[in-house]
Parts: sequence; C-alpha cells; structure tokens
Amino acid sequence: MTIWFSSDHHFGHFNIIKYCNRPFNSVGHMHAMMESCWNAAVAPTDTVYYLGDFAMNPRMVPEILRNLNGTKILIAGNHDKCHSGTPRWVEHYLSAGFDSVQTEMDMEIAGENVLLHHFPYRNEADPNQKHFAQRPVDQGRWLIHGHVHDRWKVVKKQINVSVEVWDFSPVSLEALEQLIKAGPQMPTESMVGEYGVEIKPST
Repeated sequence: MTIWFSSDHHFGHFNIIKYCNRPFNSVGHMHAMMESCWNAAVAPTDTVYYLGDFAMNPRMVPEILRNLNGTKILIAGNHDKCHSGTPRWVEHYLSAGFDSVQTEMDMEIAGENVLLHHFPYRNEADPNQKHFAQRPVDQGRWLIHGHVHDRWKVVKKQINVSVEVWDFSPVSLEALEQLIKAGPQMPTESMVGEYGVEIKPST
C-alpha cells in the first residue's frame, strides 16, 4: 500500500483552465486526463490524503470520486461545501466516498511532526489577508498544503501538493520525505506578501 497526497483538482471549473494555464481544451478533457493521471499512480489498495478543493459543485463529487482509485481522506478546502463543518454537507462528502472529512491533520513524515492543511501559513503582518482566520499559524513545523495552485512547489517549510506543480498526479509519501530531508527552500521575490512568506536580506 502506498500513501499519496493531492489537492485542487477543481473538477467542473472551466475558468481554472485559463487561470492556471492548464493544458486542457475543455472541462471534459480536463476530467478525463486528471482521472487518468490519478489512476495511473494510485492503486485500489492505496490511500490518498486530499488537501482540498476537489470539485466546484458538490453534487459532482459522488460521480467523480467513484472513478478514482484508493481510500480517500479529505482535508477540506474553501471550495469544498463541507469546509464549514455543516453536518449535512459533511455527510454528503462521506456518503460520496471520502473515508473521512477533516480540516487539518497531523502526520509523522521523515521523522518530523507535519501538519496537513488546505491553506499555506497565514501572513501575520496582514490580518486582512484572504482566509486569514482559517489559515494555520506558522510554529516552525513542516506544512503540506494546497490552495496556491502553480505559485510554488516548496517554499520555506511549506510543500504545495496542488495538481499544477505535480503534472496533475498525486504525490507519493516517499517524494515528500525526500523534500523534507532536503530542508527548507528560500522563497523568491514573487512569493512575498499575500502568502505569508518573506525574504530575509543576505548578510
């Protein structure tokens, strides 16, 4: 059994093709290719931790989820209707095929106590940041997250598992272990600000 991580498929979202420059010519094309990429990696006996924003329309979740291999555990994102914790929507996602619905989880990876969450860390200097209250506080831990799509793969101790930066396939536990062992990655200028990262001047 292999453990996988993924996020931000945005099934049913036509505009995401343009927003994130996805290489698809229609929603149908996007669905077919992303389902194929998922099943080429994930075996029926594997487990996938899904870090949010599965589908834009919650009524699409059952029909798509049944096509995807593995046991699926949802760490809900802001576009997942169950993110609010409303019991009827949590039950909808569970009955659709998710084995569990959470907002965050802890997991040991490469000897580190790692946080799984949809959002990257909040920018404490900007309380007006979108979703500020829902973002986790940086306490020095590694964070596996989604939400930022193609903005980065690794920055500081944040690892983004959005499909755009992983060729639309889930990421294996082994791949994340290697990134964590390699250590934190410094951000670039384009990452400063909204997503709570900063560049310290070199000395």
